[in-house]
Amino acid sequence: MEVVPALRAVGEMRAGDHLLLGYDADEERETVVAAFLLDGLASGHRGLVLGPADLPAELALTFLESRGCAVDDELAAGRLTVDPHLGTPEGLWDLDEVIRREARRAVGDGYLGLRVSMEIMRGQAGKGLKTLHDSELLLEPVFASLPVLGICQYDRRVFDDMELAPLDGLHHGRVAADLVWRDELLSITRTFAPPGLALAGEVDDTNVTALARALQAETTRARARAVAGTSIRLDLRELAFIDVGALRLLVFSALSLHTSGGTLALHGVAPHIQRLMRVTGWDRIPGLRLDKGDVKEGAVP
Repeated sequence: MEVVPALRAVGEMRAGDHLLLGYDADEERETVVAAFLLDGLASGHRGLVLGPADLPAELALTFLESRGCAVDDELAAGRLTVDPHLGTPEGLWDLDEVIRREARRAVGDGYLGLRVSMEIMRGQAGKGLKTLHDSELLLEPVFASLPVLGICQYDRRVFDDMELAPLDGLHHGRVAADLVWRDELLSITRTFAPPGLALAGEVDDTNVTALARALQAETTRARARAVAGTSIRLDLRELAFIDVGALRLLVFSALSLHTSGGTLALHGVAPHIQRLMRVTGWDRIPGLRLDKGDVKEGAVP
């Protein structure tokens, strides 16, 4: 039986966590790493970005600037640092020593801990990923003994699932973007490949406003990405129930997107929702597309 690695939202990380991020899109990596580093700045931690290339620090941290971080000020104060160590030939061999040294230095400078962002390149991994495996193994004592939190980033467009699977056991789990919303009934998660939102649980009048806000924010992001029409994808495979008011919200959102040439695509629509939308005629609304495939087994009929 396949073991699914533990998944933890970036905002739930704590000292000692050494997590793996397997990302499918640059936006996903930037979203997770930005939250990780900005949470650190707010928590009295120093941020260390270990990148694979010798880029000026302000360029390496552009994704933080776009999220309201005064990067130049943080760099000047030493609260953020960028080190191209992983771009050097010995980058993986002494990675544990580098992080151990920087963690001790951060504590000595008065910080409460160190947050380390590490971008791993395919070319450094070595034959059969042996170099990478050994390097990750050596990191465990560092995270166990010092106030360090770390994210190792792997581009899934370069590393395949067969390569990443053995590395899961060398981490405490995988990290994901923070939930957009969670209450006792509903969770809303951003997806990145393809971009959109995933809903799990139930939507009713107690949380439909949260869904409306999430759709509006996703529309803004989609319009920023799009060259032509804006498309938003909602993954409903884990959705057990949605009331008529929430369905009306989806119809309204689809019509709004349609006016600017966009669409709202519903993926994994359960049979009972399909039937309701056929009866009401909402399945023929301009701008709304229903993908009926890949419905979760056991969905409420």
